[in-house]
Amino acid sequence: MVAGAGPVVAARSAAMAVSATVLAAAVVVVCVLPFALGDPNAPQVQRLPAWYIVVVAVAATISVAAAWAARSHDGHASAALALAGVAAVLPLWASQEWLPGSLRAATLATTPLAVAAIAATALLWPAGAEPRADRLVMVIAGIAVVAAGVHVLAYNPFADPGCAQTCANLSPPLGELVGTRATVAITTVAIVSIALIGGVAVAATLRTRSSRLVSGAALAALTALGGLAVLRWLTFENLTPSAVRLPLEPLGVAAVGAAVCLLHLRVLRTRSAVDRVVAGLSAESVRRGAVVDVQFAVPGEDRWLDPAGVAVLNSPEPARTVVLTDGSAPTVRLVAARAVDPAEILAGLSPVTRLALHNAQLSTVARARLAEVRASQRRVVAASDSERRRIERDLHDGAQQRLVGVGLQLRIARADADQETRLTIARLESKVGDALSQLRRLAHGVFPSVLADEGLEQALVELVAASDVPAALTVQVSDALTTEVAMAAYATVAAAVGGVVQPSTATCCRIEVGQLTESLIVRVETESATFLATDLTAIGDRVGAVGGQLTWSGPEAGRYDVTAVIPCVS
Repeated sequence: MVAGAGPVVAARSAAMAVSATVLAAAVVVVCVLPFALGDPNAPQVQRLPAWYIVVVAVAATISVAAAWAARSHDGHASAALALAGVAAVLPLWASQEWLPGSLRAATLATTPLAVAAIAATALLWPAGAEPRADRLVMVIAGIAVVAAGVHVLAYNPFADPGCAQTCANLSPPLGELVGTRATVAITTVAIVSIALIGGVAVAATLRTRSSRLVSGAALAALTALGGLAVLRWLTFENLTPSAVRLPLEPLGVAAVGAAVCLLHLRVLRTRSAVDRVVAGLSAESVRRGAVVDVQFAVPGEDRWLDPAGVAVLNSPEPARTVVLTDGSAPTVRLVAARAVDPAEILAGLSPVTRLALHNAQLSTVARARLAEVRASQRRVVAASDSERRRIERDLHDGAQQRLVGVGLQLRIARADADQETRLTIARLESKVGDALSQLRRLAHGVFPSVLADEGLEQALVELVAASDVPAALTVQVSDALTTEVAMAAYATVAAAVGGVVQPSTATCCRIEVGQLTESLIVRVETESATFLATDLTAIGDRVGAVGGQLTWSGPEAGRYDVTAVIPCVS
């Protein structure tokens, strides 16, 4: 699992990387340009063939490009790679005879620094850095600095049989004490030590797929440079001043740089794929690219959602995931394809992409919670309807039948009673009849049977006909509606019409029910002196349970407006 909580590169690290890269480019240009534009007949150029300069120039260009590319991954690794490129090309200045001899000799002391910088680049690479990378870098840097210092203070190029660029006879401060041969031996031991320490540590990162490319190139370069140092020491007495050797130091740095550039191109390709996924975030789009799934954490809960807001039941393999956090808790989990390195996905996440993913998480969680609220509303409404139907059955089968029986018994008793008693029984029969009529209306329920049998339009026609409020009804519904949608629409009209208090001839009500795309629009305009909206809150819950919205306004010049927008199946 790869975790990331912030931008890919911190501002300070990025500034250091940019500065180091610009400085490296300047040094490379200054080192190589004199040979590219100089007089080919000059003595200092005769010792360095054109192919040598071309090889070094190409290698240096690759190194600078790699240092620039590495800035978007890790500023420290970028700075180390820039230093390696500079240290690898500085020895070119040793052939410039117009420079002081001591300065020319000093440029030959940068080989340990180049080797150390190559090892540091691989160790500091962010995707698979060695756990003790910082301490190891300090150790190899110390060895390189000591070796370079001894070289500057004790090396006399005139006493080196292998001198091919600088043969000035100098008197270094420690020349008599240490000697050139011992200096070369110290430099060789330092290079081999750096190659061994760095190589072993870098080899451990080869197990991590994310750093295998850079680590492999660095390991090959360290092995080659360490072997070259040993070979030069073993053939110390046999080299001639005219020998021109293959520039392995620039080539070694270029090999690591090429690996960095290749990895950066892969990261750019992955970033493009991730950006496409984020731009069209859906369950279908994420399964066709570098990211096979995007999952969002629900704050405060131990569960994840997919882009559609559905709960994730099976957790992915940790080795294939990239988890983003907000500093305190996970927010987004990206699942990489099997052929894609999760570290590349993390490196390819730009700040804009991270922000888009964070916004997508908030949106997905909000949609999921809204769906849960609506599902809860539907369950409450369904339970309420179920309980209402049970009460209706109980009234019909229980109390209503008993009142019918009481009425029958009163009718029988009235036949055998005297005149005065008959009058009393008749009055009782009338009251029983009124009670039975009211009970039948209650048992009939809020929703008439015609709503389920003949549809919403006919149910509204009967509602308007039975109401004391004069109303003009317009219904335009092209498709069949579900029972829940029809009940919500009917309840809205019934509540709006029933809210009119003491209707008169001046009362006017306009009812419009129409279907627009995938929504049913129910609008009731009432002109009345008094209107009670006490039942509209419960109706709003019923409309909201099917994903709709109920609004009402008024009074405006005695006009009240109730509107419901209800999603429906088209």
